[in-house]
Amino acid sequence: MMKLLFIAFLFPVFIFSQNPMIKKEMNPIMKKKMEIKKKKNLDLKSFEKRKKVEKSIISLWEEYSRAFEYSDFEKIKTYFTYPVTFSLLGDPVIVKSERDLIKLYNQIRSNVQVGYKYSKLEKSRIIWISKDVCMLDATISRFNQNYDKIFTGRGIYMYKRVENSWKMFSMSGIETKNKK
Repeated sequence: MMKLLFIAFLFPVFIFSQNPMIKKEMNPIMKKKMEIKKKKNLDLKSFEKRKKVEKSIISLWEEYSRAFEYSDFEKIKTYFTYPVTFSLLGDPVIVKSERDLIKLYNQIRSNVQVGYKYSKLEKSRIIWISKDVCMLDATISRFNQNYDKIFTGRGIYMYKRVENSWKMFSMSGIETKNKK
């Protein structure tokens, strides 16, 4: 009797149950929309990641600038990877070691504008060369102790990812017409 009740109860469940959905081909328009949405999400993440890296590169440049202001050559050398190419309105110089970099910065710092006190980043733009290389196009002004602008210039600073940080590997000065 129990078997009969059991069969009577389960029989309609099996007989009237719905067939599992056969995997149907998605509507091509919906498929395309989903692909576009997925790509937008990836692009947004990539964009946010790039913006974060750009902020960190500008921050690194500002730290580098402060180290230059205080003639902290030991700190300056930490912002570079070697060899480094300097093209500061003259023939390019290739620096292959930290010791040579410090010697070069001693020379640069001793020949900076008379009365130089500090530099300020006036304008900047990051241009991506690849996912691991970018360029900072920077317009800087230098000021004296009276906060008078004594120089405005433009530089191209090339950065590349070295392990998990960004390091400068090239620096070029671009001639500008100083209006002071």
